[in-house]
Amino acid sequence: MAKKAVKYSVVDAFTESAFKGNPAAVCMLGEEKDEEWLQSVATEFNISETCYLTPITHSDSDSPHPRFRLRWFTPVAEVELCGHATLAAAHILFSSGLRDSNIIEFLTLSGILTAKRVPDTKASSGSGIQNGETEDSFFVELDFPAVPLITDFSAVEVSLISKALNVASVVDIQSTTSDNLFVVLPSAKAVVDVQPDFGAIEKCPGTGIIVTGAAPPESGFDFWSRYFCPKFGINEDPVCGSAHCSLAPYWCKELGKYDFVAYQASRRGGVLKIHMDEQNQRVLLQGKAFTVMEGTLLTFRPFHKLVLLLRDSGITREVPEVSAGLKSGMLDLLMVLGRKKMAKKAVEYSVVDAFTESAFKGNPAAVCMLEEEKDEEWLQSVATEFNISETCYLTPITHSDSDSPHPRFRLRWFTPVAEVKLCGHATLAAAHTLFSLQVDLAFRMAKQKNPFFIELDFPAVPLTTDFNAEVPLISEALNGASVVDIQNTTSDNLFVVLPSAKAVEDLQPDFGAIEKCPGMGIIVTGAAPPESGFDFWSRYFCPKFGVNEDPVCGSAHCSLAPYWCKELGKCDFVAYQASRRGGVLKIHMDEQNQRVLLQGKAFTVMEGTILV
Repeated sequence: MAKKAVKYSVVDAFTESAFKGNPAAVCMLGEEKDEEWLQSVATEFNISETCYLTPITHSDSDSPHPRFRLRWFTPVAEVELCGHATLAAAHILFSSGLRDSNIIEFLTLSGILTAKRVPDTKASSGSGIQNGETEDSFFVELDFPAVPLITDFSAVEVSLISKALNVASVVDIQSTTSDNLFVVLPSAKAVVDVQPDFGAIEKCPGTGIIVTGAAPPESGFDFWSRYFCPKFGINEDPVCGSAHCSLAPYWCKELGKYDFVAYQASRRGGVLKIHMDEQNQRVLLQGKAFTVMEGTLLTFRPFHKLVLLLRDSGITREVPEVSAGLKSGMLDLLMVLGRKKMAKKAVEYSVVDAFTESAFKGNPAAVCMLEEEKDEEWLQSVATEFNISETCYLTPITHSDSDSPHPRFRLRWFTPVAEVKLCGHATLAAAHTLFSLQVDLAFRMAKQKNPFFIELDFPAVPLTTDFNAEVPLISEALNGASVVDIQNTTSDNLFVVLPSAKAVEDLQPDFGAIEKCPGMGIIVTGAAPPESGFDFWSRYFCPKFGVNEDPVCGSAHCSLAPYWCKELGKCDFVAYQASRRGGVLKIHMDEQNQRVLLQGKAFTVMEGTILV
């Protein structure tokens, strides 16, 4: 029997508008999945939390309320409690009509948690507008256990914590029984002004650091907070519900009250209404949510061959390789196949893993299909929401606006924090999506998959040598790695050669120190061992673009190819990018024309719709 697709929604929690609050992916499972799959999907989403809902039948439950098994995963690990993802899950269940009940129970690692639908009595006419549709406005109220504080810190630990937060004045430092540090600062402004050293935070005791301060009286809030948790793969959690299970009892004692309005002062920001039930040691958290995206996970598909049905000729044949060319200096992608008619209202997207032929490897890119240009604020907000190394936008160029015989698209690339001038893996993902849209896909079981390659024609990016004073800084950022050579690329990246591929793989960079280095990022490379089947290995670190390590960077190979062409005396390579996800590239260096031809495969992991 064919496996069912897994539906998901991306929901911004503790906010009533898109691109604020804390995003969570809510995946609806018909049956339990193995932990490797659950973690792989959460890593693919790469947002602060991905949660999984599995319905519990009435025969397995003694409760009068609908009950679901609920699990939460960060990009790197499962966690025992998560507030914003629970709110997001409840929001989906309440707003979609999946359950005709005002109370839902979740069976979790922290026991049975309840979510209650609470009407927003202040909303005009009892309704609101979300994604173009009128619906009742409501809060979700979560009933969570209070998490007490303890005090047991040495002077050394206090100094370490203060340094990690880059703050001069600390009012108090405690610890929570959930193993978070709890730091009180003199004011809400001090909370906002914290510029944490995430590398130093990873060396602090505990799993993360909650910082808080009393809100200014005129703000309408009682206290502000932030939460830093790089050990969970999230430098700063935008709005952390579970942190307020410790914040509520603390501020209850400090302010002598039980009801609060709290603000989490991250860049996205979020608002929580809180009641502290001292007698039962429970914390009631209220917040709103907004559904930003809906889609389907496609990783249930079996191994397959790709069969292209060429509609124009009516002939069916396997196409092992296709190609896409990118004109230097232009943001126009030329495609060799016809275009699919795009939806007029919602924006359709795919998440594609590039430079790999299987899911959860290579480098993920979101490919968004636009019918017309969008403003930059929207483009950047969506890219920030996806929070993967690159989000790209395709807009068709009509034949009347083009002198090319091939279909042409305008293509733009955005990291979570900025637009960039060139991106290889997202271009490959865009081409893969467009080629795949033009064909009817017939899947059949096979021992070996035979998907097509995409070949990108990119400009070579030369190296320059002008380093003296920066060498110690760069070496420190790479944690004292032995360096063979340091150069610079004309695209403003540092280019560091290490003694071997193993040295590249073993590197443990200090991302905070890398941000202080000159240039946009650091490419590191080393010769591959002969038995590996590769010519060279590399990695690319670019925290200034909101991506600590780019899993597989096509554009970096525009500098790697000319370097290794000279070093190895050859023009054709097979390269491996040795990130945790890994990726493979076939490369040809065209020395005469100073072009780099990059070949790679891709795998579509998700398809969905942006609702805003």
